[in-house]
Amino acid sequence: MVETIVQKYAESNGLTLCYERLGNNSAPAILLIAGLGEQLGEWPTGFCELLAGQGFQVIRYDNRDIGLSTKVASLYSLEDMADDACGLLSSLDIEAAHIVGMSMGGMIAQIFCAKHPTKALSLCSIMSSSGAEGLPGPTPEVAEMLTKKTDGSEAGFIENWVESKRRIDSPAYPADDQELYRRAKANCQRSFHTAGYMRHLNAINSNGSRVDLLKRITCPTLVIHGNDDRLVPKECGIHTADTINGARLEIIEGMGHNIPMQLYKPLSDLIMSLIRQSN
Repeated sequence: MVETIVQKYAESNGLTLCYERLGNNSAPAILLIAGLGEQLGEWPTGFCELLAGQGFQVIRYDNRDIGLSTKVASLYSLEDMADDACGLLSSLDIEAAHIVGMSMGGMIAQIFCAKHPTKALSLCSIMSSSGAEGLPGPTPEVAEMLTKKTDGSEAGFIENWVESKRRIDSPAYPADDQELYRRAKANCQRSFHTAGYMRHLNAINSNGSRVDLLKRITCPTLVIHGNDDRLVPKECGIHTADTINGARLEIIEGMGHNIPMQLYKPLSDLIMSLIRQSN
C-alpha cells in the first residue's frame, strides 16, 4: 500500500492545477489525464495503487475548469490543456513521463506526445479517438445524455450523471446504483461546476481531426479500447492505433467507457508492458 494521498497544487500555464501523487516522488513518473468533465478521482485509487506499486510515481490531476483546478471563463482548446499537462510536469521538476489519458484525456495525451516529444516516454490512449471524419459516434441514447439540460441543481446533476454512467459503463461489469450515487455525491461535494463540462465539450468539438498530429508521435504507444464502448465506439480506437506509427492495439471484451474494478489488474499490466517496451 502506498502512503496517504494528499491533494496539492502546482502552477502551470498561468493556472493552478490540483493534483495528487502516489508512490515515491523520485521514481519514474506516470501522468494520468482525465476525461470530459471528470475530476481526478475518476482515475480509481485502486488502479493508481497498482501502477505505483510497480515502482512509479503516479500523478493524477484536475484538468483546468474542473474539480479544484482554476476555473476559466473563456473558451480554450485541447492544445491549451495539453500545455497545462506539460507545465504541470515542469512545475514538479519532472523531465519526462509516461503519458496515459482516457477519453478526452486520451486526446489531450495524443496532442501532448506530438507537441512535446521530449517530455513523453510513452503514450497510452484509452477509450479515445483520432477525431478523424467518418468515424462512428455515440449511440443515440448516449448522445442525448451528453448535452441533456438539467435544472442546474446538484440533485439534477447527480441524477444525470448516474444515468449517463448506466448507459456508458462496461456492460460486463456493472456498478450498483448505490455506488454510482455515492460517487456522484462525492464529486459534487468536492466541486460542482457544470460550466467546465460544457467548455470541455466545446474544446473536443472544435478540435477536429488529429490525424496529422498522430503521425508525428514517435514514442512507444499503446491504444486500449473497450469492445462495448457506447460513447466512443471501438472503431475510433482502431483508427487511432492505425494512424500512430508502431502503435499496439488492445481491444478489451466487455469493457465500456470506464475502468471497472475487475479490469484494474489487466489494464495496469498492459500499461506496464508498454513502459517496459519504452525502456
